[in-house]
Amino acid sequence: MKENTEQDWVESARRREPAAIAELYRRYWRAARAAAFGVTADLDLAEDAASEAFYAAIDGLHDLKDTQRFGPWLRTIVVRTATHLHAARAKETAADPHTLPDAQSPPPGLDLEQQEVIALIHQAVRNLSQTLREAMSLFYFEGYSLKEAARFLDVPTGTLKRRLHEGRRRLRDSAEQIMKGTKPMDPQREQILRQLTNAANEGIGSEAFYQAMRQVLRLRPMPHDLMRKLMQRHLAAKQGKTPMSPEKERLLREYFSRVFRHSERARDPNHPVGAVANAIRAALPEFQQWHVDMSQVDVSQLARQMFDGKSFSMPPGFAEPSEASYISARQAWLVQDGDGFVCTTYELMQKTADKQTLNAQIKQGSRSSDVLFLVWKRLEALELRAVEELLRRLSEAIAPKLTVRFITYEDPRYRAALRMQLADNPVPAAIGGVHNPWPGLPEGVSVASVLLCLEPWAAAQTGQPVELAPFWPLSFLDANKSR
Repeated sequence: MKENTEQDWVESARRREPAAIAELYRRYWRAARAAAFGVTADLDLAEDAASEAFYAAIDGLHDLKDTQRFGPWLRTIVVRTATHLHAARAKETAADPHTLPDAQSPPPGLDLEQQEVIALIHQAVRNLSQTLREAMSLFYFEGYSLKEAARFLDVPTGTLKRRLHEGRRRLRDSAEQIMKGTKPMDPQREQILRQLTNAANEGIGSEAFYQAMRQVLRLRPMPHDLMRKLMQRHLAAKQGKTPMSPEKERLLREYFSRVFRHSERARDPNHPVGAVANAIRAALPEFQQWHVDMSQVDVSQLARQMFDGKSFSMPPGFAEPSEASYISARQAWLVQDGDGFVCTTYELMQKTADKQTLNAQIKQGSRSSDVLFLVWKRLEALELRAVEELLRRLSEAIAPKLTVRFITYEDPRYRAALRMQLADNPVPAAIGGVHNPWPGLPEGVSVASVLLCLEPWAAAQTGQPVELAPFWPLSFLDANKSR
């Protein structure tokens, strides 16, 4: 049987044959990511750009005149997409375009000096020109041969060799400076960390701490050790003065018991929310059911565990070096702003200039969403496209006629993350991505997770609006304070 050529795969992909599309994806996904990384110097944004560009390329295959030049044609789309996303990101955050994203956040166990070395290495890669970054990424990071990489770049192999030589030389010079200690910490980063430390002395509830945290949350890599030390110091001082009372411990246990289960409507198979919850579970048979048993949790240690990098809400045996997928019922806290946009508290914090305004918006707009929490781990590196592919598969099963849109989502927990919208529904249909190294897991195990907000999915199934619930935890705790 004649083996298919790339031209054959392109022709078949034009006819929307899944096997052909999958083959082109296998051949060119990593190259697309390398090209996007050349533009953005940001692996998170590069994955977003590569995914968006690849889908655009498949949809626009009828515009490709020479089917033997799919690679260079795809690269043009990738570079254009990455340039657009990079410009939009800079405009949204109003941040220095040279601020390093969390392309590979260090494990929490690393001390500040080690984290700074990692930051400097990332800085050296980022400081390469777009041409050199792309070449180095294709050949060294993504593993393409000289011939394959040169064909994708549409340049002679000799040109690619010269670019690789120059990239190695510049990185070697930077590495020598780092090892000699002649390259100082980024002054802006050093100033932000100093501001955070000083603000912590005024209290984590102070305006100064809020402003410092807004800046710290944009740093890459995140100063996990410093944040953990400051929070542990605060908790130790607070608990030393006022140990948790049995009544407060009881209230917290009741609170978390409600967080880690669905509301009545989500447990009702005849309610739109309950019906779509069951439909999602049926569409994801590979995900095992599990629930958090709060009777086995020491609630007095929850805050400390959080900043120790531990998690009480993971399935038994999650730390084992194995592959597994889990699904769990929960309720999530969202906030609706004055424009009707529904966001997480992290998103709200990023766009709210002062703590007083933040508190007012939270008090006014807090809502509760029934969610399904998906988490899976693999014995290989996970990429954001795996999360996107799962969500697209789910949307085809639950809401095949609705427009699906993905937006970049930034959160220090994730190496790369996205927010999914269904049609024009302001509530996120999903938020999640690939996690930074997960504390306690063996090396080589990667974790991804997604929160599925059920209200947009229920609205998609019924064609009728399904509202978020009032944020019960606040009223629940307030009511119990008087007991």
